Amino acid sequence: MRPRPAGAEDCDRIWPAVSAEHLMDAPEELRAYVAEGSWRVRVAGRGEASLLGAWRLHLNVLAMRGVWCSERHVPAFAQDAVDVAREHGFGRLLSPLLPIDLLGGYRRAGMSDLEPIVAIQGVPDRIQPASLPPGVVLRHAVSADAEALAHLDAECFDAFWCYKSEELSELLSRERCVLAQTGDGELIGYTLATVSRGAATLSRLCASPRMRRSGIGSGLLSDVALWCRQERASTIALCTQEGNVASRALYASAGLVELAQRYTFAMREI
Repeated sequence: MRPRPAGAEDCDRIWPAVSAEHLMDAPEELRAYVAEGSWRVRVAGRGEASLLGAWRLHLNVLAMRGVWCSERHVPAFAQDAVDVAREHGFGRLLSPLLPIDLLGGYRRAGMSDLEPIVAIQGVPDRIQPASLPPGVVLRHAVSADAEALAHLDAECFDAFWCYKSEELSELLSRERCVLAQTGDGELIGYTLATVSRGAATLSRLCASPRMRRSGIGSGLLSDVALWCRQERASTIALCTQEGNVASRALYASAGLVELAQRYTFAMREI
């Protein structure tokens, strides 16, 4: 089995899998993605496929954003992605985020586990309400905020996780983004969240290092929970690094629960 670049005729066949993982919003988006570069979607067999794309714009990492195949074919799709990465000038290959015990196929392709990721979930109605620090106000983000958000992101996250302004502009068009500011307009935190089919995902909660332990994180989380209730979301889920003790403590204090299963990425140098 050798994956090949997708054609326009493959899009309808793989769209249900892409949609189920919330990787794109509409079939037309997938068709445009293939039209811009057919190498980014690989297909083989009867419906087996992988979706490739840059992990972060400032990093030379090609991500396997989605892989849909039998476990025995995972090494072939991973090796195919290595070949694509070399051809298009990427220096590293990243697997999808998966339960640690499901990474065997990627390990057989020469990829190594990264830091474990903790999955956290709860019920919006049960998140403990919290006030923002005095003088802090919230507002919805607009496209012009992307540059300031990128600066804050760089302060709060290491290079592997942080976004650049172009990526944040795209996220602002897809997700609810709320900013926390001081009275003089200084950006000190933000959240990104979505609700789909009654389930909420908190994809980002960011607080300026100088504002930590001030209650800014709890206040931002409380705002997201209120919005989730308004959107009739019955659950909320998020992920954080196992080593991020402060983040895990924040969510635990709000009544969210960590799942026993650990997740991670696998990486390979090209």
